[in-house]
Amino acid sequence: MEIQRSQIASDAPGGQDHGGGFEVPDCHSCSILVIDDEGLIRTLIGHVLTSAGFTDVDFAADGQAGLDKAMETHPDLIILDLNMPGLDGVTVLTRLRADGRFDETPIIVETANNSTEARNDVLRLGATNIVSKPLDAGILLDRVRLHLEKNLMMESLKKYHDRVEQELESARGMQMQLLPPAAEIEEVEHAYGVRLDWHFQPSSELGGDWWGVHAIDDDRFAIFVVDFSGHGVGAAINTFRLHTVMAEVKPLAARPSQYLEVLNDLLVDLIPRGQFATMLHATIDVATHTITYASAGHTAPVIGNFAAGTLAMRDRSGLPLGIKANTEYTDHELPFGADDCLFLYSDALIESPGTDGTELDDPMLMGWINDYAALPDEGTGCLQWLMDRFYGYAATPIPDDVTAIWVQRNADP
Repeated sequence: MEIQRSQIASDAPGGQDHGGGFEVPDCHSCSILVIDDEGLIRTLIGHVLTSAGFTDVDFAADGQAGLDKAMETHPDLIILDLNMPGLDGVTVLTRLRADGRFDETPIIVETANNSTEARNDVLRLGATNIVSKPLDAGILLDRVRLHLEKNLMMESLKKYHDRVEQELESARGMQMQLLPPAAEIEEVEHAYGVRLDWHFQPSSELGGDWWGVHAIDDDRFAIFVVDFSGHGVGAAINTFRLHTVMAEVKPLAARPSQYLEVLNDLLVDLIPRGQFATMLHATIDVATHTITYASAGHTAPVIGNFAAGTLAMRDRSGLPLGIKANTEYTDHELPFGADDCLFLYSDALIESPGTDGTELDDPMLMGWINDYAALPDEGTGCLQWLMDRFYGYAATPIPDDVTAIWVQRNADP
């Protein structure tokens, strides 16, 4: 960041616009400690600083007094003479930098020694900057402002970052509240004779994953999974938009495809152009022993039976929601009887890079499922086994939400 030099007489307190509408924080109320054994130099520096609008300038006439005052008041910036009798500037600098409270405190050293070696030695000891004697008032002011403004901006940025983190954490909590509560899942398990295991791990950013399950009638329940494009606040807002829409539009039990068509036409007008959601919506009918699903470009559902060897990835074709109005979707009906399974998951499970640099894909994920099927306790605990294998494979942090749902009908429905 370039700091333009200005005349002392015309300097006035207040932020400076450095172009692009960005205003640098006003540093004139920052505290400055001047440590110099020469009274004339202290007077000169004090005059330069106060004439430029700095209102909190303190002085120390030797190294020990300066060190004591710095420890007591912890100024925002220190101007330190190197050549002083008794406790010299090098010792003061070394002791200040040994104290963690002064890690970020700018220390501008003034010296008459202009050799490169001497200056490098001072910088290695922790000096932030160096001004040469005799002092140039304009250069001194430039460097004082530069380091104070930089520290103020870093402090402001840290506060902003902390606030954003708090807001993101709150938003993540809201996102988690969209997921079905444990009591609702237990009701579905009991009413329809199924076991439902699920896993949801939000990414470091806000994401757009969401899933849900709910009863339709005595014989049928619906389950869905959604993944909005992108990350961050935009994806999370789109998730809340869809949640609001789905609260008003009830699913069509026999035709998941028509339900996706209704949601798609609503989302086209609700979400910004270029954003979209993949979604799979399924109806499980325990009376007819069938599952009917429609996909809007979501990951391929895994449906079938371990013992019969029919567990496989099924058709996932369909245009994502929110791209084009009047899009038609297709229903797929398959048997879903005793011990049959349904596995739904987000694309993190087929797109995350591994620790060895390779990327997960559909065949690898299906290979893991088949590996589990070959275990002695096949048919139980598959989701936990898959998640353990996934997290052991994937490089961290995982850049996307991880959603996985395993539904299995009981052996004696």
